[in-house]
Amino acid sequence: MLLHGGIGTGRYHWSKLVKRLTERFRVHLPDLPGHGRTPLPDDGEYSRELQAQAIGGYLDALGAPVHVAAFSMGGHASLALATHAPALFASLTLVGVSVREHQGLHGWREHFDPDRLAAEYPVWARHLSRIHAPLGGPDAWKDVCRRDSRGLRIDVDVPALRGLSCPVLLVRGDRDPAVDPSHYGELRAVWDQADEFVVPAGGHDVQLTRARIVAPVLCDFLRRATRA
Repeated sequence: MLLHGGIGTGRYHWSKLVKRLTERFRVHLPDLPGHGRTPLPDDGEYSRELQAQAIGGYLDALGAPVHVAAFSMGGHASLALATHAPALFASLTLVGVSVREHQGLHGWREHFDPDRLAAEYPVWARHLSRIHAPLGGPDAWKDVCRRDSRGLRIDVDVPALRGLSCPVLLVRGDRDPAVDPSHYGELRAVWDQADEFVVPAGGHDVQLTRARIVAPVLCDFLRRATRA
């Protein structure tokens, strides 16, 4: 299962790796609530807890444990789920995650402002309009961006993650402005089994922008994880 980050969808944020992964695995690309083809609940709730609950439901439906790779927002929700339901994961790959708020993450969210996106990145804005249109038409993407620009809760009880004993791969770009490298050190301190891959010349969404480098590392990790 491949989980997307803020303002994205499963197919968008993992599009460059799907073909490679489907050579060996059955791949699932769900859209988290409030993104793509998955609407918010009728009460309009939007929270990390909602995302984690949705992920848990997906994994149960597939027949956990499942190999999960999660980017940014999807990774934060997966971390929250892993603190109390580690048995759902056969392995966990995390890309561009944090364990608490920090200034770099705040700066990254500022890029989600829909007016700024439309003015500075019109091609990207048109793409976001297309992928989120099922939520309510061509302007639905603006609500997605406004919600995600406010940010969801990301703080995690790191010691509580010790219960996750499956193989773990931590991935980050060496130039990712939305990641504090010390957070990865904290995660490795509780996960002796974790591997860390730092992508050279990598920004935040390295699974998309540096896919040629990430793909062989992720495939190697998953091959080892399936033999564990």
